[in-house]
Amino acid sequence: MGKVLVDQVFDRDEQEQLIREQIVDACREMNAKGINQGTSGNISVRFDQGCLITPTSLDYDDMEPDDIVYLLEDGTTDGPRKPSSEWRFHRDILMARPEFNAIVHAHPLKSTALAIMGREIPAVHYMVAVFGGPVVRCAPYATYGTAELSAFAVEAIKDRSA
Repeated sequence: MGKVLVDQVFDRDEQEQLIREQIVDACREMNAKGINQGTSGNISVRFDQGCLITPTSLDYDDMEPDDIVYLLEDGTTDGPRKPSSEWRFHRDILMARPEFNAIVHAHPLKSTALAIMGREIPAVHYMVAVFGGPVVRCAPYATYGTAELSAFAVEAIKDRSA
């Protein structure tokens, strides 16, 4: 993934472009590492009065920085593409958790299998504790892109980061 040069000062447009490039790089890296398949995951990064988020239904290999969608807090967008179908929980988590600056939503096969069964990820590795608790909670099922799923996601990460 790209690295931010902390000793440089960027103007707003440069910051936005850098974030867009980093989102594209991170999406491609998720697929390369096998933690995501196709276009099923998404990434958002807090920016100005909203966030920059991956578009819906666009293969990461075909994605360019200009394809990233600027999503305002009210759910409106700026640009020709539509945001990820999961835009609502990205927005709602960022609004509920001001300490978060980015959200990565992926579909690792084993985590997906546990989620389908409604099971939490147990503390089998110390990284679970890094997420803020003894388990990674599993949110109840709700249809993708709905306000109901967003509410479940916000609740599932209460006092956690995953």
